[in-house]
Amino acid sequence: MRITLKRQLRVMTACLCSVCVLGSASEIFAAEISSLENKSSDLENTLDSINGELLEIGAKIAENELEIEAVNADITKTEEQLAIARKNEEAYYDEMKIRIQYIYENSGEPILGLIFSAESLADFVNKVHFVQTLSEYDRNMFEELQELRYAIETEEEYLKEQQEACLKLEGELSANREELKAKAASTSADLAALETKINQLKDEQLAKELAAAAKAAKEAEAAKEAAQTSQNDNKPTTGGNNKPSNGNSNGSSGGNGGYVYPSGDGVLTKDKGVNYFNGHRETYYSQRVLPGHGLNIPGRHVASDGTIRDANGYLCLASSDYPKGTVVQTSLGPGIVYDTGCASGTIDIYTDW
Repeated sequence: MRITLKRQLRVMTACLCSVCVLGSASEIFAAEISSLENKSSDLENTLDSINGELLEIGAKIAENELEIEAVNADITKTEEQLAIARKNEEAYYDEMKIRIQYIYENSGEPILGLIFSAESLADFVNKVHFVQTLSEYDRNMFEELQELRYAIETEEEYLKEQQEACLKLEGELSANREELKAKAASTSADLAALETKINQLKDEQLAKELAAAAKAAKEAEAAKEAAQTSQNDNKPTTGGNNKPSNGNSNGSSGGNGGYVYPSGDGVLTKDKGVNYFNGHRETYYSQRVLPGHGLNIPGRHVASDGTIRDANGYLCLASSDYPKGTVVQTSLGPGIVYDTGCASGTIDIYTDW
């Protein structure tokens, strides 16, 4: 029995190791995938921020273009006004030159004649005042025309400065937009590469988990086949229908872990551990240590005294001196040999102690 149990323990240990290796590999994959997903999340946040900046720059460019259009319209209007002012100035200047030329070419006689043609002193004063007024009008008009032209030129210069500033801002915004576009493209490429790597790791993890699961299933199937082979080898050869002796006719000596142990001299107990009876040495081995899943014990159960018995109440024994299926008397009652592997002269009694 113990040889079979050891073999089962080895198979169970191998399966457990496979599960542990699978769990460790899964944890490594999960940690790496989690790290990459965190990086992917950071890149997504960065990309969202870049896209937000691109939207802001696009709005600024649109606003600046509207301002450029308005400035260009103002410049066009100012240039038209300046052209008109210059023409007016030139026209008046030409008229004034003609008058002055006429006066000088005629030795000033028209004006002097006008003055000296006065019929009275009052008329003389009025005509002198008229000549002075005409001269002042020409001078003031010419100065006003010059000031108007200067104001228009100043406005035109200011508008052109605004135009240059808007064009400069447009260039800066366009350059910044192109830079952000390049950064967004690079971030998108990094994000796509990360997502590809994450998907590859997930595929690798799934493949390894499936391979490990298949391996574990194969090992479990091998263990099951080994257990079935052991059960076929361990079938008892004697009358399993004999009425069993429960071994409890001597009464009990109290409880120990909920079990009732037979009393009397030479009786094996959990505390005694070793007992000599009917010419052999009795020991026990616990199913808590060696579960014995591969044993073919019909009706296997735990009796009230803590021993493992079959459907007919026989103790489950291990012996190297008796063939399997042999009924052997023990200090706890009759039992059937279901397993081998103990020392010669020793009877192992299967218990739940």
